Amino acid sequence: MSNTITRMIAVGAVTAATLTGAAVAASAADAQVAQGRYRSTTVVFGVTNNGYLAVNGSTLTSFTGPLGTQRYHIVATRSGGFVDAYGARFILDRRAGDAYGGPVYVGPVVVGNTHLRPSNR
Repeated sequence: MSNTITRMIAVGAVTAATLTGAAVAASAADAQVAQGRYRSTTVVFGVTNNGYLAVNGSTLTSFTGPLGTQRYHIVATRSGGFVDAYGARFILDRRAGDAYGGPVYVGPVVVGNTHLRPSNR
């Protein structure tokens, strides 16, 4: 029972982000997650969730998950951005190959990680 509840909470948090606010100062030229479609892989509390996302401006749209289509605000940072959802913060720092990723925090504790890779879907 406890494992089922933990899984439901993790999937909800992952979906919500997958992940996205506090204000962070950054210039428009060097801050934001690039627009486009992405394949996401997020692991929170040991539970892996894969899905598809779209970024349009400062809005991240998640197309998969138990809650259906969800939209989140991306807060731009100097290295990419982050999304706050359901008490978790999903870091989306730039990576090689037009990808983004980073740790997932609940408060000061790292509870997982997330990765976005460009997708043709």
